Amino acid sequence: MTIDTTLPGAPPLDRGAFRRAMGRFPSFVTVITTGTGAGPAGCTATAVLSLSLSPASVLVSLRSESRTLREIRASGAFAVNALAWEQRALAQRFATGDPERRFDGVPHSWTDGVPVLDDCSATVVCRLHDAVEALDHTLLIGTAERAEYAPDAPMVLLDGRAHRLAPADFPAL
Repeated sequence: MTIDTTLPGAPPLDRGAFRRAMGRFPSFVTVITTGTGAGPAGCTATAVLSLSLSPASVLVSLRSESRTLREIRASGAFAVNALAWEQRALAQRFATGDPERRFDGVPHSWTDGVPVLDDCSATVVCRLHDAVEALDHTLLIGTAERAEYAPDAPMVLLDGRAHRLAPADFPAL
């Protein structure tokens, strides 16, 4: 089903302007990981958010044709690894590298059957609660089973560029 949301008389959306406008919304750079009998799988994702505290849950958006998504559906579990600033190379590797070789030489351990990247700013291990098809993406709802964090500065994406987010840069409100 397609829903037309165009306002009457409105000009067509400038996709370039939309992309630039959305780039002004900072997002954490994460690697979503999962594992099956075929081994670990993972991909870079920036559309991740805390969904609920009761029960503790997260929402992750992945391309519907993603290999990682297929593996998450098969395993029923995944981890959200918020990359630390020092892990910038992993963002690119898990976004564009050969899916079969993304974990080669990448330090990680297994927690509850899920590969977890070492030295991340934060990690949340989840059981898959639901998967909802939405346009060309699938929204994964995961119930958190384990959460860890470190003092390392996380990496954020803003205007298409990686930035270091240092908590000391922000005064308390």
